Amino acid sequence: MCAILIPLAFPWQIKSLAVLVILAFASYAICRYGLLILPWSALTLGVNVKNELQIRYRNGAQLSNLVVAADSVVTPYLTVVHFYEKDASLLRRFFTRHVVVLPDALDKESYRQLRVWLRWGQPNP
Repeated sequence: MCAILIPLAFPWQIKSLAVLVILAFASYAICRYGLLILPWSALTLGVNVKNELQIRYRNGAQLSNLVVAADSVVTPYLTVVHFYEKDASLLRRFFTRHVVVLPDALDKESYRQLRVWLRWGQPNP
């Protein structure tokens, strides 16, 4: 990704700064979504008996009463769940939060059930 900067006609200081910014964002994404070591990393994602999404973070915060946004991505190889709280403000609904779920994060049947629920099992708003 950073190799794209080499042929650009910018001073080396700007290129170095761009590389540092890219590396900082990449390391943040790896720590939050890959290693799950940040306090605001989502540890558990579940659906309760009322057919509502629940998410628990590493810092102990638990969110319930969530709505899955329509732009969530559900594929056999990657699932990105975009969500917001039901009573959230308009600005909060515009900037939805998300959880990335890979198939190796849980067993095969649970991953299939999650994908089926995200596609067809949610109640209509």
